[in-house]
Amino acid sequence: MLEKVWVQKRNEKLFCVLVMVTLVALVSQNWVLGVLLAIIDMACVIFIKKNDLEQEKILMQYLDDLSAGVEAGTVYAVKNLPLGIAMVNDKRRVVWANDVFRTWVKAEGEEGAEIDRLLPGTHAARLWGKSGWFDCRVKDSDFRVFHKYIEAGEDGHAAYQLFYLMDRTEMAKAIQASEEAMPVFCLIRIDNISEVSADMTDVEKSNLLSEVDECILGEFSQLDGFIKQYASADFVACISRASLETLMANHFEILDKVREIKTVNRIPVTVSIGIVQSEDTFARQAEEAQVSLDLALGRGGDQAVVRIGEDVKVFGGKTPATGSMTRVRVRVVAQALRETIGDSDRVLVMGHANEDYDALGGAMGVAHLARASGKEVYVVLSKYGETTKKMRRAIEEDKELAPLLIDESEAKDLVTDRTLVFVVDTHVPEMVAAPEVLKRASRRVIIDHHRRSSSIIPNTLLTYMEPSASSTAELVAELVQYYGADEDLPQLIASCLYAGIVVDTKNFAVQTGIRTFDAASFLRRSGADTKLVRELFAVDIETTKVKSAIMAKMKIIDKCVAVAECPAGIAQAQVIAAQVADFLVNVEGIRCSILFYPMDKKIGVSARSDGTINVQLVMEAIGGGGHMTVSGAQIKEQDRESAEKKIIAAIREQLKEES
Repeated sequence: MLEKVWVQKRNEKLFCVLVMVTLVALVSQNWVLGVLLAIIDMACVIFIKKNDLEQEKILMQYLDDLSAGVEAGTVYAVKNLPLGIAMVNDKRRVVWANDVFRTWVKAEGEEGAEIDRLLPGTHAARLWGKSGWFDCRVKDSDFRVFHKYIEAGEDGHAAYQLFYLMDRTEMAKAIQASEEAMPVFCLIRIDNISEVSADMTDVEKSNLLSEVDECILGEFSQLDGFIKQYASADFVACISRASLETLMANHFEILDKVREIKTVNRIPVTVSIGIVQSEDTFARQAEEAQVSLDLALGRGGDQAVVRIGEDVKVFGGKTPATGSMTRVRVRVVAQALRETIGDSDRVLVMGHANEDYDALGGAMGVAHLARASGKEVYVVLSKYGETTKKMRRAIEEDKELAPLLIDESEAKDLVTDRTLVFVVDTHVPEMVAAPEVLKRASRRVIIDHHRRSSSIIPNTLLTYMEPSASSTAELVAELVQYYGADEDLPQLIASCLYAGIVVDTKNFAVQTGIRTFDAASFLRRSGADTKLVRELFAVDIETTKVKSAIMAKMKIIDKCVAVAECPAGIAQAQVIAAQVADFLVNVEGIRCSILFYPMDKKIGVSARSDGTINVQLVMEAIGGGGHMTVSGAQIKEQDRESAEKKIIAAIREQLKEES
C-alpha cells in the first residue's frame, strides 16, 4: 500500500516541473500561449488536489490498518508470551494478569487476589518500590520472578508493581540432577582391627578381614560408587551426592552392619569414615576427607564424619572408644614431652574455663612434670573458680605449690617465643581458661580425653588425645610414670589427680577400664589422700535441700529424659547441677538427664546418659561436647529455650534411630 502512496508523490512532483518549464517557455514567446498555459495550470492544480485527497485516504487507511494490527499483535503477544505477567497495586493485590500467569498459578490469579498467596514467599510489602528478582516454587513448578516498580505518574495514574514469571522447572530439574551426580570423596578405615585380631590365628584373622571387606565393598557397590582397597584396613571411595544423601538418610547403616559381624573374641569390629562434599579440586577434597577421617578417629572411631562446606555432621559413635592395652604410645608421648619441655624457657598450664577437678588435677600433674625438668611453671586459672574452690584452697595452703597458681592477667606478660603452653581437658580454643595467653603462645601442647570436636587448637607441637581414657587425670598419671623424673609425685598433686579420676568416672562407675584402675593404683602408692578427696565432694545439708528442690521441679520428656534447672543465686551451681544429673541418670527409666545452671552472663548445661543415648552428639547440637555418657555446653542466656528445643530434638533423633 505504501508503494501507491509514494508513486502518487512522484507523479505530483513531475507535473509541477513540467508546468513551470512550459510557463517560462510560452511567456517568453507569446502571451496568448500564456493564457492557455494558465488554463492548463488550473487543470493541473485540480488534478493535483484530487491526487492529494486520494493519497491522504490511502495513507490514513494504511495507518489505521497498521495501528489495528500492532494493537492486536501486542495484545496477543502480551497474553500469549511464555512469561506470566501480573500487575499488583499498592494493596498487594492483582489488578491484571495475563492468561499464562493464570494458568501457571492454576487459575487462582483472578483480579483482587493477594500476590503473597499466589506466589509463596514473595513478601510483596518488602518488594514494593524495588526492582529485582527471586526464585519461588508454585504447585510443583519452579519459577524465577522478576519484579519492577512503576511509579505514579503526573497524569494521576497509580503506582504498580509488575511481576514477570519465567518457568525454569526443567532447568531446575537439570541443575538438581547435575548436582546430585557430582562426586563426593570418601576415606574408610577399619579402626580397631589390631585390637580385635590380637588373639586370633592367621586363618581367623583372614576370615574376619574377608567378611569385613565384603561388607564394606558390597555396601558402596550398591550405591553405584567407586571403591578401592589400598591397604589391609583402608579404602578410598567416590560416590555421588545423591548416594551421600541416601547414606545420611539411613544414618550410615554400614557402621551397624560392620559392628554386627561376629568375632571369635566377641570384640566388635568398627570402621571410621571421612567424607567431604565441596566444590574444590579433587586434591583439596582428598585432604579434607583425610581431615574428616582424622576427626572420626579422634572422636573414638565407629562413626562417620561428613563435611559439607563449613558444616560438619557426625553419624554413629554409639559404642564407647576402645583403649589399647599397650602403653607404647604413652611412653613415646612422655619422652616427646620431656624433650619439648626441655627446649622451653618456662611452662604455662591451663584447663578449660570454669575448671572442674579433672582439669585442675591434670594441670597440676603437668606442672609436676615441668618442675621435674627444672623449668619455671605456672598453672593459669580462669576467673570462675566456684567448682574447684575446695581444691584451690588446699593448693593455696601448701607453701610449695601455692606460687604455681596465677590468673590470665599475670600469665600474659610471661609468654615469650620459647614459652610452652599446655592445654588440658579440652582442645576447643573457645573454651580455654586463658584465651589471650593461648593466642600469644606459638608453642602449644594438648592433653585431652574428650572426643575430638570440629574445632581444635591449631599449630600444636603435640596433641595427645585418648577418648578411651576415663579422664585427663588418668592420662597425666600415666605420663608421670613414664616421664622418668627423679622427683617423687607430691601427695597433694597425687590427690588432685585422683580426684579428677573419681569425678569423671563417677567414683569408678562409668568410662572405667583396666588402665583407669592402674592409674588410680599408682596415685594411691604415691600418697593420694582418699580422705581429702572425699572431703572435696562432701556437701552440706543446704546443698542437699537445693538438690531436692531442683528434682522436685524437673520434667520428664518422652518418659526417659529428665530436664531440670538449677536456680540462680546458688553457690557451686555447676557442681550441684552435675551431681543432680549424675543422680537422675541412675533412676529407673531415666536414660538421659539434662541440667541447666546459671553462669556469669551465660547458662551452663550438664548432660548425662546411661550409655544408650550419646549425649556428646546432643551437646554438639548446641556448640558443646564431651563423652558419650558425660557432656556439657555453655550457651547465651537468651538462647535457653531454643537450646532446650535443639537438645530434645537431638535426643529424639537418636531415639528414632533405635525404632
